[in-house]
Amino acid sequence: MKKSFITLTAICALFSFSASAGSIAVLDVEKIVKESTAMRDIQGKVTKKQDEYQKDVTKKQKELEAEQKKLEGKKDLLAKEAFEKEMKKFEGKVDDLKTFVDKKQNSLKKASMDSMSKVNDKIKDIIAEISKEKDIDLIVPTSQTLFYKDEMDISAEVLKRLNKKITKVDVKFE
Repeated sequence: MKKSFITLTAICALFSFSASAGSIAVLDVEKIVKESTAMRDIQGKVTKKQDEYQKDVTKKQKELEAEQKKLEGKKDLLAKEAFEKEMKKFEGKVDDLKTFVDKKQNSLKKASMDSMSKVNDKIKDIIAEISKEKDIDLIVPTSQTLFYKDEMDISAEVLKRLNKKITKVDVKFE
């Protein structure tokens, strides 16, 4: 009951705002992220680096699996203390691999977020330009609207300008 009252209040506030506002537009953020040349460039670079990291991880995993089989073969040949010492060294290598994987995943995530942030800044600039040119007082994401007229959608214009301003982004991996 409370939630529907809050939603109804928000809708009423939006309608009262729109009565005094110059104009309202909508923006399909998902479309821009999916279709912009810059975002595709970032995704391609991140995917390529992810594939490189995966090859390294797979190689190290195979080496550890071979070492584990060797170690299991020594179990009956080594004294208990010597075997436990060897197992501890092996477990350290497994932990090192886990740390390596975490570090590489964090590097991918950070590089992706930093690069997308640069594109988002350009998008904000473009939105500000368009809102000034068209005297738009409010821009709402299409995902947050129930209905809008096609002429209210500025997504194509934002995408067109974005693709003119930025097509490639420097993606920095640690």
